[in-house]
Amino acid sequence: MAKQVTQPRGKIKFKKNELEDIVTMFKALGDPSRVKIIALLTREANLCVSGIAERLNMSISRVSHHLKLLEHLGFVKHRQEGKEVYHRIEDDCIIDIMARAQEHVRGN
Repeated sequence: MAKQVTQPRGKIKFKKNELEDIVTMFKALGDPSRVKIIALLTREANLCVSGIAERLNMSISRVSHHLKLLEHLGFVKHRQEGKEVYHRIEDDCIIDIMARAQEHVRGN
């Protein structure tokens, strides 16, 4: 259930090309697997692909595919240690967006 807002909090006006970028961001968040990956990385930073795949019961190739997109959007970064590549949330803004979305659906 959506909360009723009595007063507008702010007026939103998009700059050139912002609309496309915002739509791309929400499309990326429209996939349950990517949302699960982001949520997991908010709880456990620095996970390797196999660790994410195991925890979410997904294939390694599927996780890799989603991480590549999330990294392209700047939500996730990686670091390499030997043969292992570890992923973490890079953009705190995505955590805020996810938390606000959760609050919204919970009716808070």
